[in-house]
Amino acid sequence: MSTLRARLKEGGVVAPGAHDALTAVLARRAGFNTIYVSGFAFEATQLAAPDMGMATMTELAAHVSHIDSAAGVEVICDVDTGFGGPNSLHRTVRELERSGAAAIQIEDQAEPKRCPFVGGRQVVDRDTAVARIRIAAESRQSDMLIIARTDADEISTDEVVERCRLFAAAGADLVLPMVRNLDGRPITDRTPSERMRICEDLVERIGHPVVTLDPPAGHTAQDLFDIGVSLVIMPLASLEAATTAVVEYFDSLRDTGSSEAHTTAYPPRLAANLDMMNALGLAEYLERDEAMPRR
Repeated sequence: MSTLRARLKEGGVVAPGAHDALTAVLARRAGFNTIYVSGFAFEATQLAAPDMGMATMTELAAHVSHIDSAAGVEVICDVDTGFGGPNSLHRTVRELERSGAAAIQIEDQAEPKRCPFVGGRQVVDRDTAVARIRIAAESRQSDMLIIARTDADEISTDEVVERCRLFAAAGADLVLPMVRNLDGRPITDRTPSERMRICEDLVERIGHPVVTLDPPAGHTAQDLFDIGVSLVIMPLASLEAATTAVVEYFDSLRDTGSSEAHTTAYPPRLAANLDMMNALGLAEYLERDEAMPRR
């Protein structure tokens, strides 16, 4: 049994976003055993591109491999619609397994897929959506988990629930009901309490382990676990934190011509010197170096 599967059985799991190997190491340093690699964050940090499906499967697999090798955490990876038809999806599953992914997330959007922030999402028909999940589940050769996401919130709550149930029957270990626009009303128009009630209702109606995104304002991951959620992913908060710090630094450098003002206002939590190198395992590297005879 995989560690992630076992921990999900024991209780809820939090997976913060980690867009590269360094971020994953820092997440592990903070005590997180599981991280989430979002398609948005991957394309933004590795290609400087918007979330428009620009990356290739092999680029993503290599990226996950670097994170898995460096950080030793369980990686949940967003593979969008699977990078093509049935045979491409089969290969995607196998390549992500080889890369060390503990779980992959597959969605039911039609091509070209659209980030919910952009609008214009469309989903494939039920049979095609279910076939994607069945192919993914049958293609795996390990205990890697399959997370099935539906964007059918653009249709109705009932469609979201029905698709999640069908995905579960097709082999999905967990389901992610995307709820950006539920029954014609944006989720952002709902109060935090309403959003929690919507989530609880979905968990009860779906009857299968559910994944959700960041908790509503004033609530925590534990609050979501208390209403039956199994996995809470926080895909973009760490990316926002990182880019905010970099934007502030560059603005300060432009205005003052020096790094001093910024570093005085925001003393480094982990200086880019021996402190950072030690956090990245310098002692182990030096030990291997010293084991080699010198002449």
